[in-house]
Amino acid sequence: MIHSYVDEVVSIAEASLGGLRGRSGLLIGPEEYRRPYSAKLHRAEMKYIYQEDSHLAIPSIIPNIQLLMHLPVSSTLSFPTPQITASAIAQGCIGRRSPLLIFDLAESTSIEELAGLLPAVCLYTPDDLRKILRADQVHI
Repeated sequence: MIHSYVDEVVSIAEASLGGLRGRSGLLIGPEEYRRPYSAKLHRAEMKYIYQEDSHLAIPSIIPNIQLLMHLPVSSTLSFPTPQITASAIAQGCIGRRSPLLIFDLAESTSIEELAGLLPAVCLYTPDDLRKILRADQVHI
């Protein structure tokens, strides 16, 4: 599960952004999923960590962050995990000059992959993370 790879995911974020100190991030998902990431990001001296239960505030928070982590509840029911649209991310990126690193930490894609094509956006999908963390050993 996601909680087993907090150190690895935060390490990837730190390397991708050239460090986390002084940066800001947004964690989206249930508090129990956010807690280990929040603790690790605080230890990395992030300046501010926004935390939301849902993705509804994304367009208004994106201008203030460099890192977004989506940690949705596993979808074991017949309906899919709610999608974060590329449009919602694009709205928040209007006029953006600094990079935005996004981690989709769901079991299956929960962020529209077109978001990764937006200027200044780097999207790590669940498949990307499985490949990076050796799919045969990792079950996100």
